[in-house]
Amino acid sequence: MSHSKPDRAAGEKSSADQAHEALVARLARLDSNPTRVRPPQSLQPTPEAAKTRVSRLRKKRLLIQRSKRTLPSQQTIPPARDPLPP
Repeated sequence: MSHSKPDRAAGEKSSADQAHEALVARLARLDSNPTRVRPPQSLQPTPEAAKTRVSRLRKKRLLIQRSKRTLPSQQTIPPARDPLPP
């Protein structure tokens, strides 16, 4: 008892091929029109938590700005001389 695959006509597609094409089409539509999803109200931070987050990010930004300003001044300092002559 041998099972052979029936020959398909050029226009016919398997269900797997059709599912794949449908998935690709759906992903293309989603990619072309992204929508931002807002989490439910229960997952929103409290006003107090939002304030601390904003202040934390502000401090971080200030530290980054200060470190960028101090880097060039450190490069202008000449290297220290070797205390022991050769």
